[in-house]
Amino acid sequence: MSSFRKQLLAQVSGLCQELFRRRLELVRAQQLVSDKSKQDIILLIVQLDQLRLLDPFPEEADLDTAPLAQLEADLEAEDGDQFSIQEKLLAWTSTVAPAPVINAASPPPPADAPSPLNQRMLDNLHLFRSTIDKSRVRLLRDRDRYDREAYTKSRNAFTLARAVYGERLRHNQIEASNEDNARLEQVLIPAVEAATGASFPTDIQAGATFMENGSFA
Repeated sequence: MSSFRKQLLAQVSGLCQELFRRRLELVRAQQLVSDKSKQDIILLIVQLDQLRLLDPFPEEADLDTAPLAQLEADLEAEDGDQFSIQEKLLAWTSTVAPAPVINAASPPPPADAPSPLNQRMLDNLHLFRSTIDKSRVRLLRDRDRYDREAYTKSRNAFTLARAVYGERLRHNQIEASNEDNARLEQVLIPAVEAATGASFPTDIQAGATFMENGSFA
């Protein structure tokens, strides 16, 4: 891979990561994570994948990358509008690598099946989500109270992070390791399964943070 290609993909990935973080901050304050919030970020992931797979890749002299630098500056500005910036990023990338037509109900399938380690991680994420639900029912039944506001923030962070992390795993844009899977299986999921009311939101947030860190590794 040429140095220009690496640099450009890293730059676009960095913009996607920052937009994801901004959206994460936003949904933590909401009651629920809307399908639109998840789909907006997935659009970025799909477009990033189109750019990553582009062959032949454009030469540096053939691309105007100044808009990317401007978008980075816009994100750093206090009044930077994340929604406008995302639209401009999608518009720029689509001129380089046109994206397939997608909709919220049916995003495009990945070109290849997830790798075995990625599929193992996807299965673990599903187990993590069901464990949250089971522990919540248990805590409510036992009247072991948890902070509802903290729970909502951590649950929303988990929901959005899982949507992004899962999409990148399905497209093999990132590779989950044995160590990553073992941490989920041996530490994070058991912690939620055995959570008390006091630890429940924190244990969910640990899973959200794990996925956030892995999404743009």
